Amino acid sequence: MITDRNSDLLKEAVSELARLRSAAEGPTRFLTHLYASALEEWAHRLGMETLQLNELVLTSDRFPGHDVR
Repeated sequence: MITDRNSDLLKEAVSELARLRSAAEGPTRFLTHLYASALEEWAHRLGMETLQLNELVLTSDRFPGHDVR
């Protein structure tokens, strides 16, 4: 469960990961690995599962301006 205290951190994570994810969609394997690594790091910092955080990133891509809380 994300607390109010972690809300800003979650927004920062989703924003950073969304930028990395869009860059990783290109043909560069390095960026794909960078995204996966950043996803794991943020998930660990937030106490979340990587799949759950990845879904939030996907949602932010589909619905720009969507509040991740």
